[in-house]
Amino acid sequence: MLQRINNTLGRMEVLNETKSWDFGFMESIRDQITKGHILSESQEQYLHQIEGRYSDEALASRGAWETSWTDEKEQKFTIALRYYNKTGYYSSIVYKHLNQDDGRVGIPFEKDYNKLVNNKYAAGVITNVMSEPKFPVGSTAIFRAGAGYQRKNIPVVILKNCNDGTQVTSHAKGAKPVQVLMVGSAEPIWTEERMLKNPKKRK
Repeated sequence: MLQRINNTLGRMEVLNETKSWDFGFMESIRDQITKGHILSESQEQYLHQIEGRYSDEALASRGAWETSWTDEKEQKFTIALRYYNKTGYYSSIVYKHLNQDDGRVGIPFEKDYNKLVNNKYAAGVITNVMSEPKFPVGSTAIFRAGAGYQRKNIPVVILKNCNDGTQVTSHAKGAKPVQVLMVGSAEPIWTEERMLKNPKKRK
């Protein structure tokens, strides 16, 4: 068993995945076995799962997946990472592929990509962020009633549209983040497209 663990750890080191949870777990059970302790049933199950992720077949499949990686997949995955970094869900995947400076790290397993990107919540977020802006930079809009009575009908100037997921907080329809400057204010704020509408045209 110790040889199996060392073989898997070696493959993880070659792939530069020494900061992953899997690597830490494998090191931990290696130390446990070296000290003469027996693994629990659940530990053996995790060992088997991790071995499977680094088998010859799995690495061949992973190589094909990495070769098929595209800019679109990168964009969708990054948006989903930033969204779930705020919600706290899928933290193991987020921690592995998003560093403390919000920068991207590595290409995910296909399973992790599908889990993070291909669910209805992430799909809504990705659609919002990647959609064409309804309010171009430099244009004007006014707040809808849904933005609160203190902002209702206040005119704003559009300063920036968020296209990278850094400001996204909701999967709701129309929740594309947009930075605006309210008339009479000196401080820009972030809101969402669904909170804005076009001003009435003067007759």
